[in-house]
Amino acid sequence: MEVSTAIANRRSVRKYKPEQISKADMSKILEAARLSPSARNDQARKLIVITDEKIKLEMVAACKNQSFVKECGAVLIAVHNPEKRWSAEDCVIMLDHITLQAEELGMGTCWIGAFEEDKVKEVAKIPADMRVALCMTIGYPDESPAARPRKDLDEIVCWEKYQ
Repeated sequence: MEVSTAIANRRSVRKYKPEQISKADMSKILEAARLSPSARNDQARKLIVITDEKIKLEMVAACKNQSFVKECGAVLIAVHNPEKRWSAEDCVIMLDHITLQAEELGMGTCWIGAFEEDKVKEVAKIPADMRVALCMTIGYPDESPAARPRKDLDEIVCWEKYQ
């Protein structure tokens, strides 16, 4: 699959098949995360992968009771070191690499920005000095969401200055 196809086809998935992610697919997902760039190559980030059903259920409450969180194959938590500049942005890049690799593998993802950081940190035993950038669900989709409308390029792109 070409990257442009993965970008065009990627959707937020909130309904997953009740199956574990294969070891081969998870290896490819994690390799995509590992290879993602980071500012100054600091790599000041960690990715927590939660597959345990009990812990996923705890993550539902931490993610503002979004019930689909427990249905996915894995919940991913991107953690960064706030002392390292741009580490939060590096987490976003890492998760974007994951979304595209997942699309190629026929998997779905959903970005989760609605979460209570203290609860996520408690559930995943994240040290107090670290920060949660984002959470994400991943798994084999049990739905095919339609494409959502996007603005035209001339509405989002400015040349040389803000217009």
